[in-house]
Amino acid sequence: MIFDIIICIASLAVLLQIIRGRQASLGLPLAYLASLLLIHVPGAFAHLVGGNRLEGGEFVEIGIRYTAISACCFVAGVWFARRQAPLLRTPAAADRRAFAIFCLIGGWVFVYGLSALARVPSLGAAINSGGAVWMLGALLGLRAAFEAGSAQRILVWSGALAVYPTIMLVSGGFLSYGAAAVMIVISVLAILAHSYWRAVAGVTIASLIGLTLFVNYFEHREDIRESVWGGASTSSRIGSVGEIFTNFHLIDLDSEKDLIALDQRLNQNLFVGLAVTRINDGEVAYLNGQSVVDGLVALVPRAFWADKPVTGGSGQIVADMTGLQLNEDTSWGVGNVMEFYINFGLTGLVVGFACLGWLIGFLDLKAATAEWRGDLKSVFIYFLPAVAVIQPGASVVEISGSAGAALLVGYAWRWAWSMRESRSGAARRPAPQLPRSSAGGVV
Repeated sequence: MIFDIIICIASLAVLLQIIRGRQASLGLPLAYLASLLLIHVPGAFAHLVGGNRLEGGEFVEIGIRYTAISACCFVAGVWFARRQAPLLRTPAAADRRAFAIFCLIGGWVFVYGLSALARVPSLGAAINSGGAVWMLGALLGLRAAFEAGSAQRILVWSGALAVYPTIMLVSGGFLSYGAAAVMIVISVLAILAHSYWRAVAGVTIASLIGLTLFVNYFEHREDIRESVWGGASTSSRIGSVGEIFTNFHLIDLDSEKDLIALDQRLNQNLFVGLAVTRINDGEVAYLNGQSVVDGLVALVPRAFWADKPVTGGSGQIVADMTGLQLNEDTSWGVGNVMEFYINFGLTGLVVGFACLGWLIGFLDLKAATAEWRGDLKSVFIYFLPAVAVIQPGASVVEISGSAGAALLVGYAWRWAWSMRESRSGAARRPAPQLPRSSAGGVV
């Protein structure tokens, strides 16, 4: 198991080297791989150091092995997409500050102002995908603040970044959604670091901070959700969330409580290992691409196909393939590693992650080069679909549906920014000088 964990970590280090080359990246491939490893490696490591204190170690060992293969294939796909990346030097002139603020506020309007419409078929998918544009604003704003070395601007944009995860925690009781958004935004800082080893150190420190925050949150998770889901007042919710920082402690791998937290919530390997074992033992059969076909069907908006048989969520697939009795009140994600394998076996895993790496690498490269050229309006149509795909714990149905909606909303945001640029350009354009008569009056 230790060899597979090392391979996973090494794949992240190699990817970091690849995307830092020529600086043509917004860090999105790093965000995906870091998110993938987050739901696999900590759980495997907990079993490695916990020994017999945790159950299912044989299945976890199988799962982390296939995760290591997946990570390597993903890196290869990103490399292939970036093999002819342009060398980016001085960026073209553009009003990037206004663009970042536009994206941040526009995204917040989608997420919070239009939340009441999120349950409307198709419109809800557009709102959820389009709202992710706030991440683009926070990413560009935070990057500019670090480039300028302005502590004040860094604090302002860090505060803007903290809004979404804080509200998600206080209003929903979930840490995962906010953490995923933060990872997407701060991954660009690894591209910005002056040296590769500074970037490695930054990723390491961020990982330790994130895992420490997670184990403290997990310790108080039930109390937080009881308060939030029970309809407690806002002050009570904030108080329950604040308990995370009472008796706050660094992650302790000698603590059985911390090991259990990692095993229960950051260990998709168990599902993968169980599914692989049951397929090999003939207890279940490969899906032979059924969930991939469902993903293609998911691209059709429900507004055009009200009786579409495909829905989000993957708890039933997980239950069928693993044989586990799952709590229906909890969300269970099949995850990319398990889903690619249960469709076509090892071949599906290799091809699936290579294609996924190419796709995210391509979209990231196009978004970065468009931003560098000053073609800010085009960044939307690459960034938003890429963010929609960065869901390593979700199903193909959920990812494809989100990505399709994100592409459509990306064109809407492109139009909106073009309109804003046109109005701003007209406002800055000097008034035409009218010809004057010889008497000095206007003709």
